[in-house]
Amino acid sequence: MLFAGSVAQAASQLAAGHPRLIELFISSDMPITGMAVISSAPGRPTPYLQTYNLDSIQRIETQLSEGLTADPKQSKQVVLHRFQQLNEDDRARMQQAAIGLAKAVQYGVDRYPAMVFDGGAVIYGVTDIHEALLRYQQWREGRQP
Repeated sequence: MLFAGSVAQAASQLAAGHPRLIELFISSDMPITGMAVISSAPGRPTPYLQTYNLDSIQRIETQLSEGLTADPKQSKQVVLHRFQQLNEDDRARMQQAAIGLAKAVQYGVDRYPAMVFDGGAVIYGVTDIHEALLRYQQWREGRQP
């Protein structure tokens, strides 16, 4: 019975316009704002936020290829060595960016910044999560933002 109650509660939250998951597709030069307002909203469940910084792979690739010689064999060895020396944070950022790129393709997200609500609704061009959530709720209620 606990499972049925959890499903009913989740369904009522969705119906009320309160997403359980917000996925943020961003780049390093697009900081997300409005997080404090979301986490401190009284009487509203706080959605789980998952951020995908999509330019992480490119930034690390740039680091790996910095100062390479014109000799392809030597450059390949240098890049391989540098890749093996990456720290755990860099590896985690690359992995998270790769997951984000795959998710973006899955959702059909074709530009960023983008926020995906519960895997179904996308809002583009907004970096303030509070503003995006208000737009999402207005859409859920059938009103124009």
